[in-house]
Amino acid sequence: MTTTIGNRVLGVRAQILLGLGLVTLFAVLSTGYLALWAAGGTLRAQRESTAVLMASSAAAAIAAVLDGGQPLTAAGNRARVDTVLRQLSGKGDVWQVALCGLDGAGVAAWPLRVPGDVDPPVLTAVLSGTPAVFNYRVGPQGDMQLLSYAAVTLGDRVMGAVRLTLPAPTPVGAVLDRSGWLLAALAVGDALLVLALGFLVITQLVVRPLHAMQRATTRVGAGEWEQHIPPSGPREIAALAAAFNQMTSSLVNQREQLIRTEKLASVGQLAAGVAHEIGNPLAAVLGYVDILRADAADAASPSGRALGPADRLDALDRVKAETQRIHRIIQDLLEYSRPSHEEAQTTEPLKIVDTARALLAPQARFRGVSVDTGKAATWSNVLVSPGRLTQVFVNLLLNAADAMGGTGTITVSCHAADGRVQITFADEGPGIPVESRRKVFDPFFTTKPPGQGTGLGLPISRSIIESYGGSLEIVSDGEGKGARTNFVVTLPAVG
Repeated sequence: MTTTIGNRVLGVRAQILLGLGLVTLFAVLSTGYLALWAAGGTLRAQRESTAVLMASSAAAAIAAVLDGGQPLTAAGNRARVDTVLRQLSGKGDVWQVALCGLDGAGVAAWPLRVPGDVDPPVLTAVLSGTPAVFNYRVGPQGDMQLLSYAAVTLGDRVMGAVRLTLPAPTPVGAVLDRSGWLLAALAVGDALLVLALGFLVITQLVVRPLHAMQRATTRVGAGEWEQHIPPSGPREIAALAAAFNQMTSSLVNQREQLIRTEKLASVGQLAAGVAHEIGNPLAAVLGYVDILRADAADAASPSGRALGPADRLDALDRVKAETQRIHRIIQDLLEYSRPSHEEAQTTEPLKIVDTARALLAPQARFRGVSVDTGKAATWSNVLVSPGRLTQVFVNLLLNAADAMGGTGTITVSCHAADGRVQITFADEGPGIPVESRRKVFDPFFTTKPPGQGTGLGLPISRSIIESYGGSLEIVSDGEGKGARTNFVVTLPAVG
């Protein structure tokens, strides 16, 4: 389950602490409510006994001020009773104190009784001498009330009955009204305590080991393969760290094996390429040498037919041309394996494109080609050697011209972002087949007819660009037939 706030996903620590806080609040509040509910019967009984005791005390206080020789409704008795009622009203939870005569009619009350205030049948029992009793009722305002009755007696004679009216909310509601904030504060305090303890425990046992593993994983992704995490902490975290260490060790071993395999494959591919590229001119040289040796033997024989001077010169020129071809192949191979490095400097790639275009303009295969560089304002300066970048751009422009058959437009665009500058070469040619794209940077791989390319131009260009902290990649806008293929040069931006 993933917890989010807005569009932000909470971390494992925040999610656990949030869950702990909610569970603690629920546990404390529910436990407190259950405790109050369980104690509700005791609170109710205590309230009822207190009401009966207060009614008995009020009856005794009224009896003490009555004149037994006068009726209860006499003016003197009523005046004295009103004084006592005013004194008793408002004491504790008492809301109203009333005095009833032997006929059940109200004699006095404070505050005054409202119309429709009718006493329950228990009043009759109290007037007949029954001990103090209580009764619940719903008041005129819809609130629950507790009525407590006690007989007012002088000697053995019952003079009337006193009634105390008290509010009677449910016991749980009453406690919550009085100390609900205390219960809430206790719940919040417990939740904060659990959160603090959970924060310390989760941080120490879970979050810190996970952060260490995250940092190690990031370094592995950056190429620092030999990472080791101490397998400490809880059993699960230690097992995870041990599995990570085993994974990195396995990756290091597999990487070394892969490097050795790639080296062997590269050596074999280079050897095959060198044998193929050099083998043909060597065979031609050997053929011409055999011709010249045979000519020398014929010249020494009286009956032999020697070659003419022009034929000998032609054979020697062909030997020289094939030897130069071998020399050029070897130089290109050395350039690929150990490219010469010139110091990087601030370079305007747009000017380099113009220079490369001017160098290629006289060539026949470039005369029907135009180069579109867009607006100059979109071009940014890069850090590279101008001469080496010219070599790369010449190679890319020539390849694009050959791909279009010597006719079309090459679009060269520039885009800068995040301290890098991307220069894209796009032509109108048919594109490179999917199966050949992963091979275009391999030495001696070429799609051109024999004798028109050595297959070292792109590998050398990539090696040059990478020596200045950049990259040369092939990008296609699709996979099917007719998909265009672009070459992207990425270099560090100036500043």
